[in-house]
Amino acid sequence: MVTASHNPPSDNAVKVYWSTGGQVVPPHDAGIVERVMNVTEIKRADFQDAVSRGQIVLCKEEIDQAFIKNVVAQSTPGPRKLKIIYSPLHGVGEFAAVPALWAAGFRDIDIYAPHRQPSGDFPNVPGNVSNPENAAVFDGLVSRGLSAGADLILATDPDCDRMGCAAPISKIRKYAWGVFNGNQLSALLTDYVCESRKKAGTLTPDHFVVTTLVTTPLVRRIATSYGIRALDNAHVGFKWIAQQIDAAGADRFLFGTEESHGFLVGQYVRDKDGAAACMLMAELAAEVKAAGKTLMDRLESLYWQHGYHAERQISIFMTGSAGMARMQTLMTAFRTSPPQSLAGLRVKQIRDYLDLTTTPSGGAAQPLDAPRGDMVILDLAEEGQYVAVRPSGTEPKVKFYLFTFVAPGQLKNLDDARREMDDRLNQIEADLRKYVDAAC
Repeated sequence: MVTASHNPPSDNAVKVYWSTGGQVVPPHDAGIVERVMNVTEIKRADFQDAVSRGQIVLCKEEIDQAFIKNVVAQSTPGPRKLKIIYSPLHGVGEFAAVPALWAAGFRDIDIYAPHRQPSGDFPNVPGNVSNPENAAVFDGLVSRGLSAGADLILATDPDCDRMGCAAPISKIRKYAWGVFNGNQLSALLTDYVCESRKKAGTLTPDHFVVTTLVTTPLVRRIATSYGIRALDNAHVGFKWIAQQIDAAGADRFLFGTEESHGFLVGQYVRDKDGAAACMLMAELAAEVKAAGKTLMDRLESLYWQHGYHAERQISIFMTGSAGMARMQTLMTAFRTSPPQSLAGLRVKQIRDYLDLTTTPSGGAAQPLDAPRGDMVILDLAEEGQYVAVRPSGTEPKVKFYLFTFVAPGQLKNLDDARREMDDRLNQIEADLRKYVDAAC
């Protein structure tokens, strides 16, 4: 599939899928690259002749209909009184997400005109980057939502596999809107899917959800509260979630999610699906609206039940060949001489996913039962406080994932917890930047 996905227009490239329906994983990825690199001649064929021979199969309306049928099969009956503003961010989502919403019973959908035209240049979004992870893409959408009296804003990236969302944060403060980050959406939708299946009587202890090592642990806590398994040991990239779905048994798979706005429900595909995510988000928003609540109210109820979770992601760019060398130096430093403390909290152990070892501070390395990958996690002395570090697989940068947590028994006031954890995140970030400057 040729796409720029949520990246800049200059990053048009291909996504390659295996017979499972998921994107290729080792060893198939290396095998495909090897075949491509050994090509010495590019042959040409007549298009119509190839169609007549069955070498090219055209995907027509029946494929769209089958897709929408499978998406809507994951729907849950409930309230549908909801005014939605939707943006395809110059991509194809209008032909996938909107039909799914309509088929699921949502009729009041306003497609945001400035983002409606499909265009690989992504002209009307900040920086020409159509990424629903970027809260700035919602600025114009929120203005439109306020003037239209909308209840929910949904956006999908150009190939419609990621979903972003904005909504009012208060029933009282009419003009106060917020954009939910990927971890918050992961928690909301995990809880919604689990709750819906429990109410329907179809949730069993054999069901499981899948998430990644850098997605909020709130997902695992929610799944555990419903008595189901959470497989949260996957590396970054939905292809690893897809691999775990098949390995653990697709007939028992319930929900997959990652912090970068990827969500999957059901067994009909093996990749994140923005259309289904929009449908689930609309159902949840309609449900809380009917109850006189907001999506923020629902999220806060999860915090009270499972503890307050706050995360942050930062990136440090290291461009060119010198940047690549700096990244390697930095990852080696984190493995061999990591910081002793962050934000005043002692680093109690290092999890190295490349060497597959866990090393307590001042202790000997022990085996780490995990998939191999170029990532290091620093566990701090307090529960739920840790930092993951990894080089990006697609851009010249090192990514840091910061996690903080206030346990339910210690949670007295959400506003106080937000301020305290935001301060802690600021301190961790400042300490990390100092360490990076000194290390490379």
